Amino acid sequence: MELHILIDNLPAENCPELHNEHGLSVYFTLAGKHWLADTGASGKFMHNMEQLRICTPQICPVEEIDGVFISHGHNDHTGGLRTFIESNCRAPIWLHSSIRGNFFFSCRPRPAKPSAATDSAEGGLQATISEYRSIGMEQALFAEYGDRFREIDSPTKISERITLIPITGERPYPTPMGNEFLYKNDLPDNFTHETVILIEHSEGKFAIISPCTHNGILNVLECCSRYMEENSSRKLSGKGEITHFIGGLHYVDYLATGEGEKESASIKETATRLKELYPELKLCSGHCTCSAAEEILKNILGENYSTFRTGTQITISSSPSLGTK
Repeated sequence: MELHILIDNLPAENCPELHNEHGLSVYFTLAGKHWLADTGASGKFMHNMEQLRICTPQICPVEEIDGVFISHGHNDHTGGLRTFIESNCRAPIWLHSSIRGNFFFSCRPRPAKPSAATDSAEGGLQATISEYRSIGMEQALFAEYGDRFREIDSPTKISERITLIPITGERPYPTPMGNEFLYKNDLPDNFTHETVILIEHSEGKFAIISPCTHNGILNVLECCSRYMEENSSRKLSGKGEITHFIGGLHYVDYLATGEGEKESASIKETATRLKELYPELKLCSGHCTCSAAEEILKNILGENYSTFRTGTQITISSSPSLGTK
């Protein structure tokens, strides 16, 4: 199974013709069909797709994509949908039903503009205000292209080897602290609209694509393992059969602002638990996993951790190795 990171925050190495942006889009092929996981923040992923086809002709033209999976309702993962729909007139788009009709925001404190009055009243302390920013999917697409969308709210088999898993139920493990800044309408976002892709890449062996993992990697793995145990006729144990995890982990906000001691401790705890529960799991991350988090993960997980960027090719085979280039 081959995956290609069409666009990511990090620029491609030795490939200046590829765009990068704060967003993610992943292309993969399986059983002769071509799929997209998310569409980045804009249509730039399509430019990259055409550029990558020059060196990798097995990547199909955009009009031949067979389906799109949307992981959650944020615009750095859905911003390229309109451009894609206008270029591909047939591929269905799967996403969680609660993305339609809901609005997603980021609310972060920022310094207020200083004034003589506030400086005097507060003894020179800097006041802050809450800054709301819309980060949701373009809702007009549902009205304009309603027949293209396939809405789900429970595990859904797309093919014999691909299942979409909404992350629901209890979350016994930590979630990223950066979720604190994120809202769905006027309430803190609980990310029940987040969906991951569970892929049987070879007989009895599975990979997970989880582009942002707002629910936390251990909770995502637990949810997928539980689904496998309850729905397989082959008595899968769940944990041992998940060999690869590809996606961002949303470790960025606190670490990036220099207030990361608590977040660092949470990441270390998660990585240590991950190593205990899934000792053979290969984790390949990027997008919303900042460099400070990557260093922690690499120190604990060793060769089981790698970083992707724009243009990265990931090869998953039945062997335990994870090849990237």
